[in-house]
Amino acid sequence: MKKTEYSFVQEAEDVLHTLDASKHDDYDLPEFSKEVPAASRKHESGDTVTVEYDWKESKNESIRVKRIDFRKGEDLDGLYRVAARDGADSICFKHNNNTYIIRKTVREIAQALYNAYGKIKGAIESVIGYIRTVLGHEYVLAKVEGPAWAFDKRISKESVTYVDVDNLDRKSKSKLCEMVAERISELHATNVIIGRFTLNNILLGNNDVRFTDLRKLRVSRKRSFVIDEFKSILQYLFAIGVASREDVYCAIAYYAAQNEDGCEEWYQDKTGKKAADQLDIASRIEQEIYS
Repeated sequence: MKKTEYSFVQEAEDVLHTLDASKHDDYDLPEFSKEVPAASRKHESGDTVTVEYDWKESKNESIRVKRIDFRKGEDLDGLYRVAARDGADSICFKHNNNTYIIRKTVREIAQALYNAYGKIKGAIESVIGYIRTVLGHEYVLAKVEGPAWAFDKRISKESVTYVDVDNLDRKSKSKLCEMVAERISELHATNVIIGRFTLNNILLGNNDVRFTDLRKLRVSRKRSFVIDEFKSILQYLFAIGVASREDVYCAIAYYAAQNEDGCEEWYQDKTGKKAADQLDIASRIEQEIYS
């Protein structure tokens, strides 16, 4: 599949529009408090830096960091408070001129995503750490690389601009489908599935797509299961009007060529026989998408 660029230029005549995220989210809190930790402790282990903070008792609703683990080299030593309600699900904020996204999860998932990032980083957002708050909530921490665009209003702040999918023209939608197919193929090559894909899982860069909100990311028990996810993603994109039939066909052809073993296993599970060639596999996937 030909590599294409995908970008949004904010000009007066653009049909894309930026929304004021404050109208759509309720996690923001005014930054009135000058409260700082009473004490902090820092240590390093391998490539990970850990900073722990002690706080005086307070009724402050904002996120106060109890412990943060992050990759060495990241400028996060002073991240001890976020002006957002502790317990909110997805939060985008700026710290030291960088934009970050944190998402509430459990400790085990946050650590697993942090450890997995180095193995599959080409297809996913930059997971650089995880946080435990004073109130006991756990967050996985990702860094936004440069300006970005998202279909999720909750994270459309700072350097992340909101995009309304209904305002994309046909050419832009086709480019989006193409790059999703490329990235999901790359992810599935590691036998990892994203789980319950929606447009909110897409983070657009100037010429790239990465998957965000990875809390349902997991290793597939069988290679053929990743094909079922690919099929579901195309069904979803077709149903909401992003993918045309031509886009679906091109995505299937690319994916089948890049993931031959998984596709062959999936075809055999479905039909009880081996595929004669890739055309057999592509035809079967296409048939099930429209069934």
